[in-house]
Amino acid sequence: MAFATVLTSGIFAFSYIKEWVGIRIGGQPLVLRPSEEITYPYFHQSEDLYLQVTLIVGTVFFLLFCAAVYFIFKQNEKKVFVTFVLTMLAILVLMVNGAIK
Repeated sequence: MAFATVLTSGIFAFSYIKEWVGIRIGGQPLVLRPSEEITYPYFHQSEDLYLQVTLIVGTVFFLLFCAAVYFIFKQNEKKVFVTFVLTMLAILVLMVNGAIK
C-alpha cells in the first residue's frame, strides 16, 4: 500500500510540476489549439488558466506525496491508507475537472 501511494502521487506530482516549470520557467512553448471538431476542457481556453490549473493539480499531488512519505517514516499505516484514498479521490476530481467543457 505504501509503495502504491508514493508511486501514484509522486508520478502525478512530478508530471504536472515538470510541465508547469517547463512552460513558465523553462520557456517551452505552450500550444493550445482550439478546434471546432474537438471539445477541449475549459482550462484550455487561455495559457494563464491552463498553467494555473496545472500548478494547483501538481501542488495537490505533491502535498499528498509528502504526506505519504511522512506517514511511511512514522510507520502509521492507517494514515498511509487515508493518503492513498485521498490520492485516488484527487485523480477522480482531476478526471471530472478534465470533463468540464
